[in-house]
Amino acid sequence: MLYLLLVLTLGTLIYLGLRSARARPKTRVIGPDDDPDFLRRIGHGDNQP
Repeated sequence: MLYLLLVLTLGTLIYLGLRSARARPKTRVIGPDDDPDFLRRIGHGDNQP
């Protein structure tokens, strides 16, 4: 009975670990607010080269 409980616990932990590893995004999307040059350009208007 103890072995069955141990196997179920380990199986649950492995399942949750794999599921949480797959839930993470693989790539990071960079938006305009992450780009300081973009923020500088919109702060000074369109007359920047």
